[in-house]
Amino acid sequence: MNHLLCLLLGAVPLAVADGDVILQPINANTDLPERLLVFIPGGKVPAQNYKLTAQAIQAAATSLRLTVVVPSVFQNLCIIQCAAASTCFPLKQTIDAAVAKSGFKGNNSKEDTFVAGHSLGATCANNLVMGYSYNYAGLLEFGGYVDKTGDSSVANYSIPVMHLAGELDGGGARPGKLALYYKQFKDYATQHGEEKALVRKPVQTILGMDHSNFCPGFFVTATKDLCAEITEDEALQAIGKGAAAFLHLNSPTTDATKTAAMVTMKDMLSVSRTLFEPYLEAFEFESNGSWCELGQHVIAGLGAADDGKLQVEAETRGMDTFEHGHTSYAKLSGGGLKVGIISAFEQSTGFGPADIHGAAKSIDCKMLGADRVNEQMMGVTNLSKTCRDINPLAVAKALELLPERSKQRYLSQTRRVCYGEDTTVFGNIGPLFVKGSITLDEKDNCLEVASLSLVSTITSKIFPGNHYCKLLSPAMAMEWMMTDGIKPSPYNLNAEKCKVAPQGQSQVIVV
Repeated sequence: MNHLLCLLLGAVPLAVADGDVILQPINANTDLPERLLVFIPGGKVPAQNYKLTAQAIQAAATSLRLTVVVPSVFQNLCIIQCAAASTCFPLKQTIDAAVAKSGFKGNNSKEDTFVAGHSLGATCANNLVMGYSYNYAGLLEFGGYVDKTGDSSVANYSIPVMHLAGELDGGGARPGKLALYYKQFKDYATQHGEEKALVRKPVQTILGMDHSNFCPGFFVTATKDLCAEITEDEALQAIGKGAAAFLHLNSPTTDATKTAAMVTMKDMLSVSRTLFEPYLEAFEFESNGSWCELGQHVIAGLGAADDGKLQVEAETRGMDTFEHGHTSYAKLSGGGLKVGIISAFEQSTGFGPADIHGAAKSIDCKMLGADRVNEQMMGVTNLSKTCRDINPLAVAKALELLPERSKQRYLSQTRRVCYGEDTTVFGNIGPLFVKGSITLDEKDNCLEVASLSLVSTITSKIFPGNHYCKLLSPAMAMEWMMTDGIKPSPYNLNAEKCKVAPQGQSQVIVV
């Protein structure tokens, strides 16, 4: 057993009653601020599996007298006791009973009590905080997240809220999901300053850490977790340091303590940026129309000289009005052509556990057909270009955006993106195209992508001279490269296969 684990196991008195984990403060100095951390377990994970994590936080919170309570919840599923903000009374009773056993005597939960949760426990923690009118000092979401929009979003959360997850989280707290929350942190920082944002709304990730590192001894196969690339010791130290920095910044600690905590937060942010910023750039391609503009140049099939005379402007629309947008074109002097196209994107789908990333399902483009471009420009046009020819560009762009560490990880394994022929809808009927979908089929050896297309030639009686495509988003390609594409198929990972070499060396997985 490594040094930190030995230290943590023997560092504090541990009382277990009815499955609750209760950790008394390890700091003897009674002048330090008294604080309570309530830690809600993840789905099906026993409270005991959070003992080391809780102790790591205590060990790092050197300027607090911190009591930690991990309540044992009904059937190890907190959601049964707190399915929504309005139904959290049973969970609150369970927590209050465990806190009473700890002997912690709080004066004002708005000042002295923090709530944390891991995975499904993070959802329950958010529900609890909302259900009790945000009457807590702060919320820590470990491998989980608050609402994407509304009063309980990062942007609008009325009390300090921290998000902390692993780079290799195989579930919903993966970088491609937390990037949405990082964007809200970033916007808040623009308005109020980075340091205030790091105090109240930090969104951080830890390199090489997976979802299961928050609950040592329990590998979370339900989320199809990835394998960590750091040791358990390294993960515990990183979790403890990050969580303690948040607790110190939001408690009445000394200026020196707060300065040190802010340094920790900024160091963590420099790492988090490397993972989140590429996603924000990829999300921009979905919303600003530029990907459809690129697609139009491909579909036009012009040679380099004539392509320079093709001016493309995309009108961006929501999917609710995409059906009613139409292409346009006008000749320009010198043999050029100005083309107006329509761009929209289908937002990621899913609710709860299925809502796992922020990438668009597809980028949808209404473009001018190559035959119409040829008719108007009388250039040398390749009339055989299809939507399929555009999708490899999304993969290339994703590889370009990936952090080098992530890129090399992806390229070191064999599951790639492969391309099927374009599919069509019955009768080339426009509304059916709008309601149809791109095909994203995960196979054992690749993610097979097949665009949905609609081609109406210049002789068509309905909207002649158009070429419609539902295209792979670069952000969706990044999702495959960062997370899903580096899982084995069929999925067969477990704790034994995910053992990590000492000092964070690269693991070897035998499958």
